[in-house]
Amino acid sequence: MRMTDIEKATKNLLDWTDTDEWAPRLFEVHMDHLDVAADVLDVDEHEVMEMLGDAAEMLNPFILEDFFTARFGEDGELNAIDDYLKRRGWRESDSARRYLEALRDSTPSLYEVVDIDPGRSLTVRDLLVPGEEMTVKEKLGSKAASPWDRLAARIVTVNEEKAFTGAILAFRPDATDDLLLAFDTMVKAKTKEFRKKSRRAAATGRKRGRRSTAVPPQLREQIIRSLPCAQVFTHFWILDRLSRALAPLPELRNTDDEAMLLCEVRFPIIGDKERISALLDGIEGFERAADGAAHWRWCAPGSPTHRLARVREGDPVAASENATATTNLGIAGITGGALMLSVNSRERAERGQKLLSSRLGDLVGPALTSSQDPYQALRAHQAEPKQTDTVSLSAEAVQAMHSYLDAHYRNTLDEPLPFLGGKTLRQAVKTRKGRKEAVDWLKQLENMEYRRAADQGHKAYDTGWIWQELGIERTDGHSSS
Repeated sequence: MRMTDIEKATKNLLDWTDTDEWAPRLFEVHMDHLDVAADVLDVDEHEVMEMLGDAAEMLNPFILEDFFTARFGEDGELNAIDDYLKRRGWRESDSARRYLEALRDSTPSLYEVVDIDPGRSLTVRDLLVPGEEMTVKEKLGSKAASPWDRLAARIVTVNEEKAFTGAILAFRPDATDDLLLAFDTMVKAKTKEFRKKSRRAAATGRKRGRRSTAVPPQLREQIIRSLPCAQVFTHFWILDRLSRALAPLPELRNTDDEAMLLCEVRFPIIGDKERISALLDGIEGFERAADGAAHWRWCAPGSPTHRLARVREGDPVAASENATATTNLGIAGITGGALMLSVNSRERAERGQKLLSSRLGDLVGPALTSSQDPYQALRAHQAEPKQTDTVSLSAEAVQAMHSYLDAHYRNTLDEPLPFLGGKTLRQAVKTRKGRKEAVDWLKQLENMEYRRAADQGHKAYDTGWIWQELGIERTDGHSSS
């Protein structure tokens, strides 16, 4: 693929800084970005990069761009881009020089994706300095992004078009909350200093008139832009990445509060398959596939939340009941010469084996059970070669899946939820705090559904009706977090 003028200029700049004059300064900036994580983890900076593994490939460009904006010398008179443009800028195009100048003067911020035009642009809002939404030209990123993604990035304007620079760090919702709290704490501390200075100035007569502690509207932006934002972003991003990578894997449990273990019970078929199918149709809790195929869903009454709440005493939703909802216990199917039952715990495998053996009698032979740890299954799946072609679901399959999601999320609106303290979403939106929690839930839901659709190669599920059902405008989610 042919390189653009801007890509060529960036490569030339990178080559220029790989000299005895600039390389030590780049190393210094790199270490500054790693030192907090190194202190927290009690390792050196090089070990931090080793621990990050492949993720370091995302971090390095972000640190490099911070180096390009950094100033050195007693009076800040030295800058890598200034030096390059002075000595070699003549060989770059006008647009490339303007891009390098814009990069040199840029500051990073944390942006939330609020709209996507795939292959063209992203519409984002600044989470650190609230203001108007911006439409940013972004071809590749707009194809991979999902609504409500949070991105630490730089936006530059070249030839009257806004665009992201090359380095972007994506943050999870939990990490974003911690990051925003840290910035708010720093802003409050700086604001307090400003107010103290204002009071001292008034007391000594240097400021006349009525004494005021009001903070100018632009003060937050001034404070934010004066902070080493790039380093704050990398500190939080590194620690979030490594805390998840180093944390022990959580114990997975199903809705019967049983340790999860992927089990497959195999019954060799001895008798007539049609007779076996008829008997399975008559077992309470076994529902045949809608298309009539020899596959059954083994289910139990009660939603997953309520089933688990009944098992775990003291849960705030335990007293609630949802008789219309059901929970999947397993999947059964006749394949070749065997009846297979797939479940997610050893206890369910044993219950299912006893149930089917008692109903099917001598139509099937002795059962053989195999099992696999869910984390082992996940690692095996990740190790499989990726398919180069995306297999899209049929329109009928997508419609069926969306219909299922309609029913699932409609039930969820009236279901007491633990993260809301046992309230339903409809109840939660009646308070300011609950409304914010509902908005956060909707954002994560929309983000998840968009990503799932992208992975499966079909149109994303439309969550717009849920916003309307809860009386929340989608623009309510754009307010400052």
